Amino acid sequence: MEVTTENTEQRQIRQPKPERGSRLELLTETFAFEGKAVARREDGYVIFIEGALANEKITAEIIKAKGNFADAKLIEVLQPSRDRREAICRDFGICGGCSLLHMKYDAQLYWKKQQVHEIFERIGKLENPPVLDTIGAPDREYHYRNKMEFSFSEERWLLPEEIASGDVANRLAVGLHVRGRYDRVIDTEFCHISDPLGNRILEFTRLFRDEHKLRVFDPDKQPDGLLRFLVVRNSFSTGEVMINFVTSHYDEQIMQSYAGLLRKEIPEVTTLINNINSKRAQIAVGEKEFVIFGTGMISDKIGNATYQISANSFFQTNTVQAQRLYQVACDFADLKKDDILWDLYCGAGTITLFAAPHVKSVLGIELAESSIADAHANAERNTIGNVEFISSDLRKALLSPDLLSQYGKPDVLIIDPPRSGMHADVVREILELAPERISYISCNPATQARDIEMMSEKYSVEALQPVDMFPQTWHIECVAKLKRK
Repeated sequence: MEVTTENTEQRQIRQPKPERGSRLELLTETFAFEGKAVARREDGYVIFIEGALANEKITAEIIKAKGNFADAKLIEVLQPSRDRREAICRDFGICGGCSLLHMKYDAQLYWKKQQVHEIFERIGKLENPPVLDTIGAPDREYHYRNKMEFSFSEERWLLPEEIASGDVANRLAVGLHVRGRYDRVIDTEFCHISDPLGNRILEFTRLFRDEHKLRVFDPDKQPDGLLRFLVVRNSFSTGEVMINFVTSHYDEQIMQSYAGLLRKEIPEVTTLINNINSKRAQIAVGEKEFVIFGTGMISDKIGNATYQISANSFFQTNTVQAQRLYQVACDFADLKKDDILWDLYCGAGTITLFAAPHVKSVLGIELAESSIADAHANAERNTIGNVEFISSDLRKALLSPDLLSQYGKPDVLIIDPPRSGMHADVVREILELAPERISYISCNPATQARDIEMMSEKYSVEALQPVDMFPQTWHIECVAKLKRK
């Protein structure tokens, strides 16, 4: 349709930004990163709406407005998208655990691919980025997490129907946090991304708390309170289950009573641990640890390697998808039997050990000494002899003559940095090191695209593969295949 000059000029006239609390009827156009739909006024002003999907007619309320865009919340869906479905969780929209339960799963995969495409066009400066279809988890769309952390509170978040009824006498809670609120906890009845056994343990613990009238620790209001966190970890390969009951102090009578009832009611639990955190910090890590029963460990597998997991160990929270992610990373690295591979930001060595059978040698580099200790233990446990691990700051390590002479210049890199991406100094060192191939894993496509754009003078992007590690959420894992020009 031809657009007249008059209409174009009218669209360019900027209207005042919308006022906070005002309600607008909007047509959403697309779906943006972090799980928000995008609408535009006639003058081009952008509005991000939480809870809406692409291609919907809605009513939204402005939360805050800036010069170029506004944030809004969904009030009513007037014409729903064909991608919309009924969320199966009572707490959807309040709980911080899931953000896309209202979107059909095939649509989640589609929009994650589109977001990677848009990010690499805008930030990575790539024309027509080579983005592949998202690798999904249709076999485990729900109940995929092998670790859940529930918090205790005596000031639980009240649901609208409770406020309306005035029935607010009991404010106890054990569950997940309200989205964006680390000071408020929902009394979670059932979590759809937790392993089903985790929900049974949650309900068992809630009843135990009530029966024993246990109080929640608060450093200001209840410094003598006991309860802090309930952490449940399970192994997808062995079926082992760990509970880490985090308390402010050690109460042997309570823990033995809990253990006795637990073994009777939920015998699937193989080990119970009590971490003691007496500090103000709201973290489920203690300065002391008591193993109440079992070994204090569970084991799980990714590929052919077995990993011992303690209460405070890092391990990928989606075991099934982690194996698919690692396979993509190795495929993109085009590993050969005579390759020298360096695994940067190697953590506890899970990718290192996964790749080791396919190359001559692997060097894992990581700053955290505790992770390197875990990596050494994992390599020894699996009798993998062609790997080495060192603790070092990557900004100073990569071009070290000692490192290059001892381990050999790498033919290929696998990179898996934190969400913030790589420091510019690390990117410069990689460019000078100039390996033939790079497989770059990221949980944040925006910083990944930024880093790869800085590497574009020497490397071309051959493929971009989104992997859905966290169904029902907006999070995206992406693997980039880079080849030296």
